[in-house]
Amino acid sequence: MLIRSNSKLIYDGDKKLMQFTCQNGWMGSLVGLAIGDQLGCPLEGKPPGTFEQITDMLPDSFWTDDTAQALCLADSLISIRGLDHTDQLQRYVRWLFEGYMSSQDVAYGCGQTARQAITAFRGNGTPAPVEAATSNGALMRLAPIPLFYAQNLATAIQMAGESATATHSNPICVEACRLYASMIVKAVNGASKSGILDYQADLWQGQPLTSSVDQVAQGSYRQKEPPQIRGTIHIVEVMEAALWAFDQSSSFAEGALLAVNLGDDADTTGAIFGQLGGAYYGYNGIPNHWKEQLVDRALIEYLAQKLFEFRQQPES
Repeated sequence: MLIRSNSKLIYDGDKKLMQFTCQNGWMGSLVGLAIGDQLGCPLEGKPPGTFEQITDMLPDSFWTDDTAQALCLADSLISIRGLDHTDQLQRYVRWLFEGYMSSQDVAYGCGQTARQAITAFRGNGTPAPVEAATSNGALMRLAPIPLFYAQNLATAIQMAGESATATHSNPICVEACRLYASMIVKAVNGASKSGILDYQADLWQGQPLTSSVDQVAQGSYRQKEPPQIRGTIHIVEVMEAALWAFDQSSSFAEGALLAVNLGDDADTTGAIFGQLGGAYYGYNGIPNHWKEQLVDRALIEYLAQKLFEFRQQPES
């Protein structure tokens, strides 16, 4: 049984004690994103009930656009020491057209909304986010933002919303990123699972969440099971799916498998779960044999370490 406090994780049974440091959560969140992405990649696009559910990471699997864009965002935050849409988008352009930060020789798996926004930026040099779409592309890459700004919850929430608008400016996308960022920040700062998931109304009084996102914040996923829980391209549905997997599980591995075995946009559901699951369980809570199979593990761990080192410090 896992007992969590603000400062440590205690594995009751074998009495193993592991200090839960912030660095463990930082590393866990970014690595967890990539692990979830790579775990779900072989199931991407497969409707529920049409495939044999996986129980482990498949050989020769790799991560996709979710992780690549997250690494571009992390690299931008580290290099600029803050959020800059132009620098962020320049890195997305290099990824999409040159394979920068990709697990493959070329960009793999770019969604329609992100492709439209990145291509438009390449053409005119100014951000041109897509407002009409409620797709999940801003949420799948989110983790570097709450990790960089985790010393101040209000700032992390604000910057998460702003980060979405580089490519996705629909209010639902912005608010989903704000909500999920708040949960990641709480996780890396040692909150209990109930502290992460329970509705905190005061966070949203100044800028209320949109109705559909607020329903998720209030636990809509707790009243549902598959097939009502679906890991689709829609940002609210996939956030529900990731939170359902997190709420229903008691380990990173269990939650990640619940998430990706929903099928449909399985890699993104896994990546979104992995950001929060990794922040909560920590790097040490992710199965070692999954980490050993992670493509470009050293790069991902390096960027996670730099996000921790260069994180914005609270004002004195």
